Amino acid sequence: MPHLTPATPRTVTKSLIRAGLLGVTSVLALASAHAASLDAASRVGEVTLYPDAAIVKRQIKLDIPAGEHEIQLFDLPASLDPASLRVDGSASERVVIGNVDFRTRAIIPETDKTETQRKVKSLRVERDRVTDKVDAAENRKAMIQRLAQSSSGEGKDGKLDLDQWTKALDLVGKNLQAVNDELRGLRLEIERIDGEIAALEPPADRIRPVNRDIKRVATIAVEATAATSLTLTISYRVSGAGWRPIYDARLDTRGTVPSLELTRRAMIRQNTGEDWNEAKLTLSTLSVTRGTAAPELIGEKIGFYERPMPRVAMPMAAPAPQAAANMMRDEMEAASRQKAASPPARAIEEAAAQVDAGAYQTEFQVPGKVTVPSGGTEKSIRLGVEKPEPKVIVRTAPVLDPTAYLEASFEQGGEAPILPGEVLLSRDGAYIGRGRLPLIAPGDSAKLGFGSDDRIKVARVPASRKTRDPGFLGSTKSDKFEFRTTVKNLHGFPVSVVIEDRVPVSEDQSITVERMAEMSKPDAEAPEDRRGVVVWTPTLKPQEEKTYVTAYRLRWPANKETRLTPLPR
Repeated sequence: MPHLTPATPRTVTKSLIRAGLLGVTSVLALASAHAASLDAASRVGEVTLYPDAAIVKRQIKLDIPAGEHEIQLFDLPASLDPASLRVDGSASERVVIGNVDFRTRAIIPETDKTETQRKVKSLRVERDRVTDKVDAAENRKAMIQRLAQSSSGEGKDGKLDLDQWTKALDLVGKNLQAVNDELRGLRLEIERIDGEIAALEPPADRIRPVNRDIKRVATIAVEATAATSLTLTISYRVSGAGWRPIYDARLDTRGTVPSLELTRRAMIRQNTGEDWNEAKLTLSTLSVTRGTAAPELIGEKIGFYERPMPRVAMPMAAPAPQAAANMMRDEMEAASRQKAASPPARAIEEAAAQVDAGAYQTEFQVPGKVTVPSGGTEKSIRLGVEKPEPKVIVRTAPVLDPTAYLEASFEQGGEAPILPGEVLLSRDGAYIGRGRLPLIAPGDSAKLGFGSDDRIKVARVPASRKTRDPGFLGSTKSDKFEFRTTVKNLHGFPVSVVIEDRVPVSEDQSITVERMAEMSKPDAEAPEDRRGVVVWTPTLKPQEEKTYVTAYRLRWPANKETRLTPLPR
């Protein structure tokens, strides 16, 4: 049998070191052969903005060698929906895209640290130093007490004389007194620091987590058969972004024929955590967070209703006007004043968006490139202008308000619908207020009010009221009402007027409503399915005045009481 030389400790140590180095080298070589990490810089190139979300596209261009690689994308927004991320691209050689992994990282920018936070941090550091001094003083106090308790009381001859006892007790007492005085001062210092921290940082804020800027990091696995130049397009959906329509409606009645100009604008906002710098922007009318299918309808049962106890409603403050609307109003008023004071100049044209109207949605391609920083500020973008032919009338409902209001109606003839939104109204160059437009499809009609017309005088007065109680054998009570509405045109030209009034509607067989013979015959009834509303539509000549009578009688059982309530729309 061959002779085996036993291994010495030094031989074993060298062998283990050599094996470890070989193992580490093999692992590193294997890792290099399998995947190389590549950091890629990307920028936002295109954004499709919906009313309640956005689809963002980023582009990446880089050169990669042959083999397997992991492309790292840093600073993706935390609002990114990981399930929505899609990767597409092109290359001169064959490239296979593998899996995509995500991780998050927190960033606390130095610029986000406020002065208050810095003061609190400094006070906490100071409090830690004082606490350390308290701990040291407590240790000294405990040591003095242990030495005093562990003393055997024996000197060289086994006993302490009176002078030695006095000196020992005096030394222990002085040291304990000094330590206690130091502890009291340090505890007072801690209370002072805690008070300053409480004044700077309320308790609710102390338990609130630190505001961190969360970013996502995406790792994309790719494999290239040969070295190539790679172009990737990354698309993903983010929340915290959207847009809303707003309109400028300008009515001009100074010419022989009134004209109307309707300007579409978009107020866009985004708070996604990433800035959109010099990006191509598309606005879509499609809502991506709305349901995708009709809800399942279930049956319902009817039962008796128990009316709750009435509650006293607290008055609510009126909502503050939106900053964007106020800004546009101020701009319109300033432009009106400047136009009156300055000589006529050539109008500056505004860029308009390209409209792509589909069967189920409409898209507005914003010209050029747009920069939208992340934050709560809204940005106004002009989408285009339409000039429909308006029909101008004067409308009044004197039972509610004896004022005549100018109204312009028009037919939506564009290829895109008018979305619900706020309207800033101006008449003959003067800003008059704000209104609102509903959803109007192409081909449908819309109307807008443009303020009061002080040259149309309206008055509605009660002419008579007769109440008849039931007789000796009667069981019915009646009440007769009569109102007179007078309208006069003080303009120097004819004006078409729409006068609205109302007559009660009964939904109970025991209550009857009878129109009297003296009531003026309405030209129309129940406009827009508003039951009980009657309408007269005269065209008044200059200085012409007309009167219309509303007269009706109510009958109901004498043992009951009646009341008027609004009908549901």
